[in-house]
Amino acid sequence: MCLVADNAGRELLPDLALVDVLLHGGRADRVELHLKPLPYFVSDATGRDLLACLHRLAAHEASAPLAGRLRAALGDGRLELAVPGFYCTPLTYAELPGGLAARFRAAKLTVVKGDLHYRRLVGDRHWPAATPFEAVTEGFPGAVAALRTLKSEVLVGVPDAAARDAAGEQWRLNGTHGLIQVRR
Repeated sequence: MCLVADNAGRELLPDLALVDVLLHGGRADRVELHLKPLPYFVSDATGRDLLACLHRLAAHEASAPLAGRLRAALGDGRLELAVPGFYCTPLTYAELPGGLAARFRAAKLTVVKGDLHYRRLVGDRHWPAATPFEAVTEGFPGAVAALRTLKSEVLVGVPDAAARDAAGEQWRLNGTHGLIQVRR
């Protein structure tokens, strides 16, 4: 499984808890955690942020076992860190370099988190909201799940969006709504 993280700090901590559940709950034999080599936006998670999170987890009695399991998984290869330069470009997932595309193709599932990754996944275009998620992500080289808090107008796979839009609420922009979309 590949997990493409979004933000550092409070968002990276639950990502690490998810990795732990996947690895130690028997749901995945191996997880690739994709981080940015450097922030594209100021809050983006990097390898340095991962180390800071592991240090913070290890410093507290309740979370120290989690930090230990994650460090052990990093050591034995069950958790692999990937920091492709692609994440610091303005390219969409339809423009993936060959090596990264092969990694996603080999994964049983790739989970992409965050608004920017979602926009890259759907081509960062203003599709009609009812456009099927499957149709606009067919170029992604494997099964993909998008987890996103809405912070931009780009949206697909939501047939009833027009009614919400007509009500005048800024629901696509204000961070009060989220979605999970999956293409197998």
